Parts: sequence; structure tokens; C-alpha cells
Amino acid sequence: MRNTNNFKNPYNIGKPIYEPEKFFGREELFQFIEDNLRADIKILLLHGQRRIGKSSILEQFAYKIPQQEFIFVCFDLQDHSDSSLSDLLYNLAEKIAEKLALDSNIIPVPSEEDFKKNPDIFYGEFLPKIYQRLGEKNLVLLLDEFDVVSSDNNILNHGNSFFRYLQILIKQQDKLFIILVLGRSKDDFKNLSQLFNSPPFQEVGLLNDLSARRLITKPAEGMLEYDEDAIQSIFRLSAGQPYFTQAICFNLFMEAKIANKWKVTREDVREEIVDKAIKSVEGGLIWFWDGLSIYEKVVFSAVAEAQKLAFEQKQLLPEEPFTRLKNYGVIQTEELIQAAKQLVSKGYLDDTERRVKIELVRRWLVQSHPLNQEIFQLEEIEKEEINKISEKETQLYRHGKNQDVIDHYEEILKLNPNHFSTIPILAERYLKVPNFDKALKLYTRAYQVNPNRNQEGLLLAREAYGKNLREQGELIKAKVQLEGVLEIERDRESAKQQLIEIDAELETQKALSIKVDKQVINPNKNNLITAIRQPVILGTIATVIAIIGGSIRVNLISTSCSEGQQRVNDSCVSNQPPVLTSNPTTPPTLNDNIQSNISRGDRTLFFTIPNTYRDQGIKEFKEGHYPQAVKLFEEAVKNNRKDPEVRMYYNNAKAHEKANSSTGAEYSPLTLAVVIPANLLDVSQEMLRGVAQSQQQFNANGGLNGRLLEIVIANDSNNPAQAKQIAQELVNNKKSLLGVIGHGISKTTQAALPIYKQAGIPIISPTSSANVLQGKNFFRTIPSDAAFGEKLGKYATNYRLNKVVIVYNPEDTYSNSLREEFKRNFQGQIIDQIDLTEPTLNIEQKLKDSASQNVQAIMLFPDVEHTSTAVDIAKVNFNNNLRLKLLGGDSLYNNQKILQDGGNAFEGLILAVPWFRETSQAKDFSQAAKQLWEGDISWRTATSYDATQAFIKSLSFQPSSATIWRRLQNLNLSPTVTSGDKLKFYKGERQSKAILVKVEQGKFKCLQECSL
Repeated sequence: MRNTNNFKNPYNIGKPIYEPEKFFGREELFQFIEDNLRADIKILLLHGQRRIGKSSILEQFAYKIPQQEFIFVCFDLQDHSDSSLSDLLYNLAEKIAEKLALDSNIIPVPSEEDFKKNPDIFYGEFLPKIYQRLGEKNLVLLLDEFDVVSSDNNILNHGNSFFRYLQILIKQQDKLFIILVLGRSKDDFKNLSQLFNSPPFQEVGLLNDLSARRLITKPAEGMLEYDEDAIQSIFRLSAGQPYFTQAICFNLFMEAKIANKWKVTREDVREEIVDKAIKSVEGGLIWFWDGLSIYEKVVFSAVAEAQKLAFEQKQLLPEEPFTRLKNYGVIQTEELIQAAKQLVSKGYLDDTERRVKIELVRRWLVQSHPLNQEIFQLEEIEKEEINKISEKETQLYRHGKNQDVIDHYEEILKLNPNHFSTIPILAERYLKVPNFDKALKLYTRAYQVNPNRNQEGLLLAREAYGKNLREQGELIKAKVQLEGVLEIERDRESAKQQLIEIDAELETQKALSIKVDKQVINPNKNNLITAIRQPVILGTIATVIAIIGGSIRVNLISTSCSEGQQRVNDSCVSNQPPVLTSNPTTPPTLNDNIQSNISRGDRTLFFTIPNTYRDQGIKEFKEGHYPQAVKLFEEAVKNNRKDPEVRMYYNNAKAHEKANSSTGAEYSPLTLAVVIPANLLDVSQEMLRGVAQSQQQFNANGGLNGRLLEIVIANDSNNPAQAKQIAQELVNNKKSLLGVIGHGISKTTQAALPIYKQAGIPIISPTSSANVLQGKNFFRTIPSDAAFGEKLGKYATNYRLNKVVIVYNPEDTYSNSLREEFKRNFQGQIIDQIDLTEPTLNIEQKLKDSASQNVQAIMLFPDVEHTSTAVDIAKVNFNNNLRLKLLGGDSLYNNQKILQDGGNAFEGLILAVPWFRETSQAKDFSQAAKQLWEGDISWRTATSYDATQAFIKSLSFQPSSATIWRRLQNLNLSPTVTSGDKLKFYKGERQSKAILVKVEQGKFKCLQECSL
């Protein structure tokens, strides 16, 4: 048994590495140096971050580059930032003499006084003697921390004189080479580089995987053993930064020695070790932090926090730092944008500007420099100029000129948009004017910056605005403001009381409105309505009635519609299914106003879902008041987070708001359409959730070149004739329409497809699987029925279900297609094919007949509209104890219908589905979606998300339906940007397989075959 008590920690934190056996990597760097020296390049530049290992590299030159030709002398300028030229030369001469072990009697070093009198003795007397001693060898000066004498404060004085002296040296001394080592990025030393005629430079960067692996394992070889997962965990934390790698390993070794456990696993690289490592290197972290500008610090902290949130929410890509800053009330400025680019240039952020390169640094930032603290550094910007402006403040107040005071504070914010202490003061002044819009905007921003300090100001402003709106009769808008108060302070009695009173007024309006409607239909019953109809008073039904002796203002608009219609946004539309003409030669007529089934945000397609904020947002959207619509739709989302329609309208309103804020068309919305069967609420909502989730991600990330995505929602009611009308109406706007997602089922997609094809509009269906759907412009993100039929056919064959019955709808494209594909892949007997549309269908008798013929399974292939019949079939099988095994297609993959309505009757059901949230590849997406929609999602949400992602990833600088069609053909998306599976089309078909799931104990479970 080995004695571990004598084991010494082999890892080194923060000190240069002198021993060559403890130094790993950098082979390419040393080769670069050697090649340039042999090419007689006199000056070279090395640059890199602080603590990246530059000093250790300098100590290794003697071991890495042959000494027959070069002698290396390292001179650290760290303590010479304020030294004069004579002091620098004297100390450099001493270092050379020490390195060469010179006898001072043979080659004496001139005194400090000698250098002060004449600095030229360094190259005139001292260096020639050194060359004579070196013989054939050349002298290479390694000047470490060279930038301490090249700072902005010094470069024009003594620093500049040192540079000039080096220039002279290089020109005069054939046997002298100089390597300058700087702790800056290459963008920071342009002037310095030009001073030396742009010499070759090389970055001292992070270690690659192999070198980092050696740095982790080699020093402790024979003592400490690392699992592969542990090595990878360390590398993920340090990203190959040697200083941090050493710190983590140092603490792991200490832990191993204490526990006498000499094998490191991934579990050992835990938070406690990371915290200890951070503490070990905190001095170095503070050093580089202090070297950043205020803007860089703020952006750095924003990126770190955005990453933290992405980890917690299981998002693959963190939000932009400027989105995070906006949430704190920070205005994006050019300086902040440039700071992000500088952090990339310095190697602190990756190229996306959304990730800290080194995870250990990110964790330190979250701990020590949280964003809610760092943003206040922005107050220091333009501080002197702002102080000068502020000196006028007292005089302005004394004269009582309110507008002058407002202009005074606006001037400060113009100079520094992020002077946070000014924001609540200016908000208060606007509230006094009153200018509620500006006051609320500023108070909201102040609340984002500092919720504790500015909450009361925001709440008072909202209440004041609510009161003002109420007095003007704008009760719904007043309600929005007051409900906003309660979202922040739930028990605020003053807001509660106002809301109670507003609700009472709204009820009174509603009752009066209903009464008026009835009397408009029957005018003889009430003289008031008869009077209203007189031309002298009003020529239309709509009027404003003042209730004499009361305080209620009622905006009355007749809500009466003819039978079979309902009022939607001040218009009467049909609430009945479309009725086709009986003459087959006559084109079908459905709804004269097909526009009532299409919406960008100007109507709702889901009348049964109440949402006051949505209805008010629709009104503002129709009138082109997009900023107001954005706010109201945002409230609508908060009111019902599960509703994708309002989330889409919110994003659409933002897209139009941005377009309207520009003078040209450069920010016009990018428009896609999604066609759903609004009469089937669950199916439609599931599809829209996937589209809305993709749209929100795209818009939140700034869209494409500033252009945001707009989604047009259309309802085809699962009716082929209406689907054609919808398709024609959509392609009439071909110039703006880039593509279509839909339709809901195969038969409506089949009906509309020729119209899209003729117009050259690409269509991606997330839910239509029928094999008959083909065309050069047609794509789908769901596998075809060939995949589902193959999966079910092979399963039935492999499990020896030799006799089966098929239940299907011969008039439905999907149902019939799945039946044919199953038959093609099934090797047993099909005893019967039950037609779901048969008027005299006796389910119980059919199943009993099948059981008497030793049938083993029922293949349930209903279309969406006959899933209820499939439930009845399952219950008959269960209640009569027929013990027929149930298999089915994706139309039955519905929690409500199958798991809840079917209950125990569906226990053991096998379904072939396109996507399952419990598979390993789908978990990240399904968890993120669950959090967004506050509940589990279906396969329709996943495939609809993928369809939208496919369109988004096919956008180009100036997208058109033609360019998108071409790019879709070559699309190849990784699982990280889809719902879990890669997305690639071959002749429009997604290259993916169906998945088998089984109902066990009332839940869908994935079978072993699902991974095949």
C-alpha cells in the first residue's frame, strides 16, 4: 500500500512554470517564434489575456528552441511603469549580465549615473562586449508585460522614448532580436504595431483539448487518476485556460488528499470545488476586471446573467445581452454595442456575443458582479458634463418653469441615456403636466432599474392614469392600468376598490346594451329606441346615450346579428359550418367574407376564449395604434399564457411597430401564414403553440437584419372547399407572403396545394402525413404515412398479431393512406375493414364478430373528426372483455380523448407517432415549451415549431418565396434548433422515423422501439 502522506500538490496557481516537464502545449507558438528568428525577423509581438501563461512561455524558450544560435534573456517590465529610460536600460543591462553570469571585472555593467549621463552607452559600449562574449550566438530580449510602458498615459512621454530607443537598437544591432509580450488583444496595440512597422504577431490563447488534458493529468501522474468525464468537466469549466485549470486541479488534489480518495470522477468536480477554485484565482480575476471599461463590465455581467438564465430554463442559446439589459431599463447605446465587440476581440466572449468563453469566469461574474449592481456604473458616464447641467437645476425650480425643468432633465438623458437617478425625477415631472404616456414609460424603466426604490412611484402613476381614463369613459383601458398595479402589489386596496367600481360600471353598460339591442329588434316595445331611430337624433344604430341624472357614460353599439351569426370586433360573422352548394358543377360557396377567417391581429379566431385585453388590443391593432396594441397584447399574454393566438398578435404588433418607426421598408415584417382548423380548438392551439414559440424566439433575438416575423393565422375549418378559398386569399398577397405552414389535415392540404404551387408559395405541413401529398413546393415536418404504416405493420407482424381488423374512414385522405401503408407492411390476415362513415354501423356487433373469428387486434385509423368513435370502440372492447389489442395512428395521440375520455379502455394501446416528449433528444425542447405554455405539449406543437424553424432558417438578406423554396431543398438543421431531431428534406419528405408509444397506467410511455 502506497504512502500518500508524502504526496505534494503538483499543481501551481499563478506562478510561472520553470520546469520543462511541468509545461504542456504551445508547440505551434514556439515553432512560430523559431521560424521567424531563423528568418532574421528582428521584432515579434506576443499578446494574450492576463494570466494566460505568457510568463511561463518566456521561461521555456531555453528548452523549446535550440540554444546553438540564440540566447534568451527575459526582462519583466511589470515594476517599471514609471521608470525613466536610463533606469530601464540600467536594469536591463543588469539582467543580461545576470543571465550570462558575467564576471563584472571582465564586462562591467555601467552605473546608473553613467546611463543617466548617456543612455547610448547601452548599445555603444555594453552590447558590443556582450556580442563578443556570445560569439556566433544572437541575443534575444524577451520583454514581458511590455504594455505597462505603453499605456495611453505614457506612450507620448517616457514610454515613447523607450520605444524610439528600441527602434534604434534594432536598426543598429545585427545580433539583437526583441520579442515584446503584451497583455492586450491585437486590436488594442495598433499604434504600437505601426511604430515597429507591423511586425509578425501571435496570440497566446487557450490550450487545446489535448494540451489541457496533459496539463490536468500529467503533473499528478502516479498519484491522482482522472475519469474521462472528470477531465471533460474540468475542461468545460476552464476552457483550456491554464491558470484556471491549475486552480481547479489544485483544489481537487487537496480534496483527494483529505478524503484519501485518489480517483477523480465527474461528481468530484462539484460546486464546492469550483467555489474554492474561484477563491484561489480571485486576485487575478479582479486584476483583469479592473482593466475593463465601464461599458465592457456592464455587457460582460449581462452576458453572464443571460447564460445563467438559459441554463436554468434549458435554452440552447442565451438571449442577447442587450435584451437582458433592456429588462433592467438600460438603453442600448453605440458604446455598449462596441463593448460587446471588444469583449469578443479580447477573447472574453465567443463570436455570438452571448456566451462567456470560460465557464469559471462566468460563475465568478454571477457571484461577484451581478448585473443589477453593475448597471449603476453607467451613471459615471459623462459625469462632469452632467454635473455642469445639474447646476442649473435650483434656478429652474425657483422660477417654476415646469417645461424648462423637463427639458433640463431630458438634456441629461440625451447626454447619458442611462443616468438612472434622473429617470424617476423626470417621470414625476411628466406626471404633473400631466403626460401619462411618458410618465409611465419612465416610471416603468425606473422600476426595472431599481424595483424597491421605484415601485411606489410606478403604482401611483398607474393609479392616476387609471383614474384619468375612467373619467374619460375608457373603462377597459383604465382596467388594464389598475390590473397592472395588482400584478406588482396584489393586496393594494386603492386599486382593488377602483376595479370593483369599474366592473360595476361595465356590468351596467352591458345590461343597458342588451336592453337596447332587444328594443332595436322590437322598436314598438320602447319609445326610447323609437326616438333614437329618428333621423334628427341618429342615422345609424350606434349612438352614445347619456344617462340623465347619473354619472355613467355608455358607448352603445348594437350587438345584434342575424340568426347563425355572432359579433366579432364590431362585425357579424357566421358561426355555422360552411354549407356547400348541391350542384357539383358550380364552384362551392362558403363565406362571402373569407377575410373573417384570416387575422394578423385584427380579429380573434377563437370566440370561446374570453380575454378583455386581447379584444382591446385587436381594436388598437385595427386602427394602426401598434404601440398601444403591443401593450394590450402583452397584458393579454399575461392573462392567458396558454393561448398562442395572443402571443402571436403581440409579436405581430411589435413587428408593425418597428416597421412604422422607420422611414423606409427596411424593417417591414417578414410574413408567414399558418392555416388551422379553428373549429377544433385543441388541434389548432397545439399547432399554433409551436409556431408562436419559434416566432417569439426569432423576434426576441432581433429578427433578421432588424426585420421581425409576422404570422398570419387562417381558419379552414377542416373543410377542403374553405381551404381552397383561404389559399387563394393568401396567395393574393403573394408579394409579402413568404410561405405557408399547414393545413391541419391531409384532405385540406391536398385541396389547397395546387393553388400554392401555381403561385410559387412553399408550404410546410406539420400535421398532414398522407402519401398522396406531393409537389415541388410541398414539404412536411411529420413523417409520411409510409413511415407510420411501416412501423405498425412490422410491429404487428413481429408480435404475431396474425389476424387484425382495420377501422378507418374511406373518404378521408389521411385515414385511407395509413390503411394502405399498413396493409403493404403487414404479413398477417385482415379479417375486416370497418367503415366509420357507415350510417348503420353497429360497433358492438362488429367487434363480437371479429372476436369470434380469433381476431387479435384492432387497427384504429380514424380521421380527426372520428376519434370519438375510436373511443367508443375501445370502450366496447373493454366492457365486453373481448381482449382485442389496440393499435393506432397519430390522430389518436391526444391526452384528452384517449387518456381522459377513454380511461382504462385504452390501457395497452400502441400508437405510431411522429414525436414523443420523453425521448432523450426531445427533452430539452419539451421542457422549455412546457415552461412557456405552462403544461405539456403535443407532437403537433413540436412539428409546427420545426416547420416554422425551417422557414426561419431559410431566410436570406432579401428573402422571397422563391429564395426560401431553394434554401428549403438544401436545409440541414441540427437537433439543437429543432424539437429534438435533425431536419433535412429529401423530395419534400423529412428524413425521420415514426416512434412507437404505449399507454401504461394512464400515461403514454415510449417503447424500446422508439429509439430505432
